Amino acid sequence: MLKSLALAAMLLSATSLTAANAANYGMSSSSSSMMAPSTMMKTSPMAAPWHRAHTAKGTIWVDSRGFALYTYDKDTAGASNCYGMCAVAWPPFRAAMGAHASGNWTIVMRMGFSGQWAYNGHPLYFWFKDTQPGQVTGDGVDGFHVAR
Repeated sequence: MLKSLALAAMLLSATSLTAANAANYGMSSSSSSMMAPSTMMKTSPMAAPWHRAHTAKGTIWVDSRGFALYTYDKDTAGASNCYGMCAVAWPPFRAAMGAHASGNWTIVMRMGFSGQWAYNGHPLYFWFKDTQPGQVTGDGVDGFHVAR
């Protein structure tokens, strides 16, 4: 019973954060990890949705709002292996339709034909427990590490 309540609380919290992330990227709150690209916001190809920031874990990559970006040890070069419950706890850093990658930044395709930002071939994610810019509470959790 206690495990069921804890899981329900985690799902509710993750759903709320996923909805908040979705709203920040022009997606509907009913979007899933396999959202169709037609529901993604179009952005200027000149606006980079990331930057470097100094945190308790050193200088790392963050999104335009200052939220930490993470890589996953189980991903393979250019492909995400985080779906289902993994993607609820670790929402992908989605690339808006029409976004352009350059240099070490690429866009990998997820199941469902949505794009996800990658750095040096590693797909990037958020951690649902990071609720404020600059937090890095997911570093070292379940094979995820801050992106450097």
